[in-house]
Amino acid sequence: MRAKGVEDCLAWAARDESGILSPFKFSRRILGPDDVSMTITHCGVCYADVIWTRNKHGDSKYPLVPGHEIVGIVREVGSNVHRFKIGDHVGVGTYVNSCRDCEYCNDGIEVNCSRGSTFTFNAVDADGTITKGGYSSYIVVHE
Repeated sequence: MRAKGVEDCLAWAARDESGILSPFKFSRRILGPDDVSMTITHCGVCYADVIWTRNKHGDSKYPLVPGHEIVGIVREVGSNVHRFKIGDHVGVGTYVNSCRDCEYCNDGIEVNCSRGSTFTFNAVDADGTITKGGYSSYIVVHE
């Protein structure tokens, strides 16, 4: 497990509305008991990545690390995680978290979370940091 504040995640980030990506190092949030950390092996390129890096929605937070079609290998699991183990091949989509308490989350359709799902990038995560996407070396998400 890494120490808090260690900038060990390498990424490609847009730093302004030009949308140009450049190398960027940052800290991921610390692995929680219900989280999975995965090494990213592949990430799709979507038009949404382009429009967010160029601030076409008007609320991009820079530096912005895009990428929400993520595939990789589990490198660490939290103490409460039983569905995944180190070495499993996994994927991450558009959302990385939800309230897990509303009727939608309880029915397994977290994408419709009544309190709002947390997007893979450019959203406020559970720890208050801004989420950064799959154009990076690894990611930490709720299982």
